[in-house]
Order: sequence, then structure tokens, then C-alpha cells
Amino acid sequence: METTLGDRIKELRSELTQEALATILQVDRSTLASWEINRREPDIATLRRIASYFKVSIDWLVGFDAEDSSSNQGNCIRESIPSYQANTDKRWDKVITLAEQYGFDPDLVCHLLELNVKLTLSLKKDCYPKKTL
Repeated sequence: METTLGDRIKELRSELTQEALATILQVDRSTLASWEINRREPDIATLRRIASYFKVSIDWLVGFDAEDSSSNQGNCIRESIPSYQANTDKRWDKVITLAEQYGFDPDLVCHLLELNVKLTLSLKKDCYPKKTL
């Protein structure tokens, strides 16, 4: 069974009453209750306040599961590899042809491109949020 936003809010406020959390979030208790039974959903500003107060990510709060996402991303990547490889081979051939045409050392150009790829990958890994709960 999929965990809902309401379930996660209830789980987070287990040590608090609805009234206490409603006061902290500056909403009516009935509004909080409607979120917990999945009748309504908080707006993005309120989601931010909830996530900030409980020190969780909004992604987690709304049910985004990083493991499912990783699996889906992995499948997507695996499915696109053959096409990507074919296009990459064509691009490398073009780079080498241009390097030779303009008098650049093709090995040096390839080395610089490889360094660029490594740098890009190292920077991208910092862009993925860590699961906080």
C-alpha cells in the first residue's frame, strides 16, 4: 500500500496533537485533520513549513521514494544506452575529424573532452538531494 501525504503528516506529528501542530503551522486544526485523512492537501508554502519543521524533504513528504526513482532512472538509462553510444561514437568521430582538419592533436582533444566529462559527472553527483528520513 502506498504511503500518502496524510499518512506521513500523521507519522511526523506522532508526538504532537493536531492542535499543537496546527498552531506551529499557522493553520486551523480542521485543516490539518483534512490533510491527514487525504481530503485536502497543503499548498506549497505550507509543505515547505512542514518539511522544514520536521527536517524532511518535500519529496519524501509527498511520497516520492528515492529508491523507486533510482530504479526508474536506472531502467531509463539502460534503455537509452544503445542509442546514446551510437550517437557518441558519431560525435567522437566528428571531433577527431575536426581536430585533424584544424591541426589540433586528436589525442589531446580526446583527453580534454574526457576531463570535461569527468568534471561534469563529479559536479552532477552533488545535485542529487539526499533522503533525510
